[in-house]
Amino acid sequence: MQIQRLVDLEDYEFDTLLVTYNHKNRLSIELGKVSEIFESLQADGLVGGSKVYGLRGKDFSYQGQPYYNLIFIGIPEKATPRRFQLQFGQAMKEAKRFHGKNLLMTAIGEDVSYWLSSAMKGLLLADYSFDKYISDKPEASELHLGILTGIDSASFKKEEQYTRMMAKAVTTARDLVNEPANVMTPAALAAKAKEICEKNNIKCTILEKQDCEALGMNSYLAVARGSKQSAKFIVMEYNGRVTDDEKIALIGKGLCFDSGGYNLKPGTAMKGMHGDMGGAAAVIAAMGAIAEAKLGINVTAVIPACENMISGKSMKPGDIVKSMNGKYIEVVNTDAEGRMALIDAITYAIRECGATTLIDVATLTGACVVALGDRYTGAFSNSDELMAKIVQASILAGENIWRLPMGDEEYDNLNASTVADIANCGKKCGATAAARFLGEFVEKKPWVHLDIAGTSESDEDKEIYSKGGTGAATMLLYETVKLMEKPYKSY
Repeated sequence: MQIQRLVDLEDYEFDTLLVTYNHKNRLSIELGKVSEIFESLQADGLVGGSKVYGLRGKDFSYQGQPYYNLIFIGIPEKATPRRFQLQFGQAMKEAKRFHGKNLLMTAIGEDVSYWLSSAMKGLLLADYSFDKYISDKPEASELHLGILTGIDSASFKKEEQYTRMMAKAVTTARDLVNEPANVMTPAALAAKAKEICEKNNIKCTILEKQDCEALGMNSYLAVARGSKQSAKFIVMEYNGRVTDDEKIALIGKGLCFDSGGYNLKPGTAMKGMHGDMGGAAAVIAAMGAIAEAKLGINVTAVIPACENMISGKSMKPGDIVKSMNGKYIEVVNTDAEGRMALIDAITYAIRECGATTLIDVATLTGACVVALGDRYTGAFSNSDELMAKIVQASILAGENIWRLPMGDEEYDNLNASTVADIANCGKKCGATAAARFLGEFVEKKPWVHLDIAGTSESDEDKEIYSKGGTGAATMLLYETVKLMEKPYKSY
């Protein structure tokens, strides 16, 4: 989508007018009969509050120029960046439904800098679709967006560049998740990570099976054992401040397909399991944005990529494996595999990469979906300070998170085993049990676990989402890392 800053309307021909209205029903722009139409729709209950409503008509005109689509966008009184994203995202869905090609909106007022980027994000993210494998599809023509604003050219360009960078990162994550498992194998995921690294001057290392064996990654390799697809352990190192000893590790679950193993998933739950690498997708995409923005901070991404399949080599319920950390794990459930891959990645990040702060992202538990649904990411942490950064970043990114309890002493025995140091699956409190399992391996480093099982995929084409991968946590990770930058000392 092309975005153009406008200072007047003389040189811009548009077919779709985006009109925002606030809690007092004050319109952002009034051309032709816009006010009359709004009042009529309001009387019918079609606009008002935070409703987004579009209509078509050939009698809309401005200075003799016809336009054919009119979309009203309700903005609540205390709208957050996320709400702006969702509202403008739904407006884009309406524009596409009406086949609008040239959109016009206004960005005028004292608080423009607060919401403009979020509005543009909403429009760009809602324009996404994954139709790579549809042969008979209409040829798509590029959309144009004109923004009538008093923002100076330099400030506008800065906002646009940032917004495009974020949208591109989310699109990358969505594309990775939406690819089927026969295409997005661990090797293909590693190749994509390497491609992003080469474009952004990031060091990339791909550890093969023998490398992981030498390091004692038996927990990760136990998960990968049943698949014919070779496991690929992906490491991406961005050093934006080489003089700093601190290093953030972003750890993404990279299960390119999860059958559940011998604790086989039911058929209805198997669909969509090619997206069980949503955490890896978010981490890879965020790393590209971090490097593109040249953030002054050291960040390493660690991604254990593999498949959890069934064969004569697969791990079995009752197996005991030794993790890279040295702890012995009883395999109670082979479908609790993501955490087994993640713990060796956590240990690698700490011991081999020198990570001082850990953030892991994973489509980890159905229990988190039951608790929070598909609009809130579950967050667990051993550090209130780091968690505060995540909360602040979530507001900037426009991504909902909800902190869930680790349980402290209350849930000490959730993952207790009588035959090993720890069991890979608790009998209750599924999301907390999984988080506590991971927490046993963070070696007292500040750590946040983000469970995106519910938010990584959308089952409807609505607002900023399309059916399929959402790119959840991509913007959240970027904003978190950006907040953790330290000011440079001047000497």
